[in-house]
Amino acid sequence: MCTSRVLDSPLQSFTGHVNVKNFVGLSVYDGYIATGSETNEVFIYHKAFPMPALSFKFNSADSLSGHEMDDTTQFISSVCWRGQSSTLVAANSTGNIKILEMV
Repeated sequence: MCTSRVLDSPLQSFTGHVNVKNFVGLSVYDGYIATGSETNEVFIYHKAFPMPALSFKFNSADSLSGHEMDDTTQFISSVCWRGQSSTLVAANSTGNIKILEMV
């Protein structure tokens, strides 16, 4: 007989960004929770704080001018901690991949 159940209320809630239509990845490591955003940002929470501890914005370079620009159609599509380390790999909807290190 199975005794597991879904809790009636969450143990903890984190706020700081809202996604309307896309699931943008989630990865947990050593008390840190990394998630992507529809604003083309990676947010990193720590279990001790309800708001983001860190964030990183992906910017795009204009192919003609080389200047960085903010493309509101892009979003973070995947996040993953690298093994048991403070290195995070994140990718956005256009295939741009960043390797981020928490120091």
